[in-house]
Amino acid sequence: MGTNGRLGWALIGCGGAGNGHARYASDTPDVEVRGFCDVRSNSAKGFQEQYGGDYHTTDPERVFSDPSVDIVSIATSHSSHADLAVAAFNAGKHLYLEKPMAMTTADCLRIYEAMKTADRKLMINFSIRFSGAAREIKKRMHSPKVSHGQCMMGPADLSRWRWHAEEGGGPLYDVGVHAVDLLCWIHDADPVEVYATGGQITHPDGELDSPDTVDTAAATIRFANDSVATFLMSDAGSNTVISKWFFEFFDGEQSAVLYEHFSTVTFGGDETLKPGPIERMPLLVEAIRNDTDSYVPARPGIVSTLLVEKITESIHTGRPQKIEIPL
Repeated sequence: MGTNGRLGWALIGCGGAGNGHARYASDTPDVEVRGFCDVRSNSAKGFQEQYGGDYHTTDPERVFSDPSVDIVSIATSHSSHADLAVAAFNAGKHLYLEKPMAMTTADCLRIYEAMKTADRKLMINFSIRFSGAAREIKKRMHSPKVSHGQCMMGPADLSRWRWHAEEGGGPLYDVGVHAVDLLCWIHDADPVEVYATGGQITHPDGELDSPDTVDTAAATIRFANDSVATFLMSDAGSNTVISKWFFEFFDGEQSAVLYEHFSTVTFGGDETLKPGPIERMPLLVEAIRNDTDSYVPARPGIVSTLLVEKITESIHTGRPQKIEIPL
């Protein structure tokens, strides 16, 4: 516990995503920044110099064993999420976990079981859920009947770890999980079936380090309430008119379009709103203080990883895939 009853916080993973976590923590009055950890000592040191705290380290155990740390943020490479998350819970810490929750459903469930055993809180950083524009759609459209979501990017830098099969999993695990989570959240129902096509379309001829990595996906998702969504993702090129992220929702009476990097929503073609995002870290603090579920709890993390797995399986087999959520 930090001073004056504030919750002590530390970060593991001092990169681009970790910088966001550090801002959220340092901007939250109920949180006291304690330490930073990264495999690169200079990165951890730089974060401490920028955001304060008592120490920087290259050893996650330094964070886990610190009794003054109540909340750990994990913003490391995707493949490391599961082991670090389980270790954090085993050490009795609450957790703010960067997406994806993990790279397999089995590892997501391993994190979930560790969380339940430790009786700690977990919040996942699905950024679009914190968008004021997305929240306005959620408030006005109880459950759309039809939707479309896409993430279209310019040609990728394949040297980045996010495109490495084992460490990052490629774009479905990097950005695809954001899109499918938003679709499930707005549709307010579990996905029950998906059919997808795609594969290695923008990077053929062995450019990627695994033949199983998907660079392009076009999927149709059916939900338990019989609503449907389409999902498109690729690095075939960006569009400045609608931005990297673009979503449309239709409920039979009204429509909503989410665009400009999910900052703007237009309802029915004539009402445009640009509400600001909500603060993130205070939502986890509130869940800890009140012993309630966090704003983005474990289940959406499990569902999004499972859906990405099934999209990949459908692409590779050429067949629709049933989705059975293990919770």
